[in-house]
Amino acid sequence: MFNHFYLAACIFLLCITAVFLLVKKNPLLKRFSLDLDIGGIIYGGIVAVYSILLAFIVVIVWQQYQNTGDRIQEESTKVFNLYRASYAFPDSTTGKKIRTTVINYVTSVVNDEFPSMENDTTSAITQKRYNQVWDMVYAIRPQTDNEKVWYASMVTSINQFAEARSIRISDIDPSLPPLMWKILIAGGLIIILFAILFKTNNNKTHYLKIILFSVIIVFNLILVNMLDHPYKGMLKIEPSAFTKILKHYKEEQK
Repeated sequence: MFNHFYLAACIFLLCITAVFLLVKKNPLLKRFSLDLDIGGIIYGGIVAVYSILLAFIVVIVWQQYQNTGDRIQEESTKVFNLYRASYAFPDSTTGKKIRTTVINYVTSVVNDEFPSMENDTTSAITQKRYNQVWDMVYAIRPQTDNEKVWYASMVTSINQFAEARSIRISDIDPSLPPLMWKILIAGGLIIILFAILFKTNNNKTHYLKIILFSVIIVFNLILVNMLDHPYKGMLKIEPSAFTKILKHYKEEQK
């Protein structure tokens, strides 16, 4: 999708160049040229409304992008709480099994699920490891009062972990509806085409301003697209919170 988006951006800029040359060179189209004094006020109003809308969208998707990172951090924290709680149980019966099950899940999240999320899907392997975490908690039979306290803590952690995981997966789908994309793209086109129609004495300067304006709009739309897809592209969120758990586990094994 991202390659298609960048390709569309390049084609868009080429089309703007073609339209500009067509308007400036074709005598028939020159009749539609606008006087800056007459159309400037209307144009300024359109640009102001579009700028506010675009800025609002950027802020919204940026906040959602940050929230996605926070949810991943929360999920990893709750998973690590399960890992630490394992030391309250005997290794011979329960403790080691808890740690192994948790680490298997974390490993699969890093190696299987995050790569899958780049393709807008989840991993069946990770889902299986996730189910095993639940099965592991179901199978625990605390014997002492201390184990019962820690088991209650584990039940709380796994429920919070499940909620965070569910939200993380739901964040795969873009939050910006198609209608909003149509409005943003149509608005950008109207603004640029409107600017092309203005009469100027220096076509080269006018062209450079049009291209610069177009690039700013395209870059902002690309930014919105990247933030709305937090698991792919240049700004994709990495599973660093989970890799820290694996690093901690490896250090314990030394």
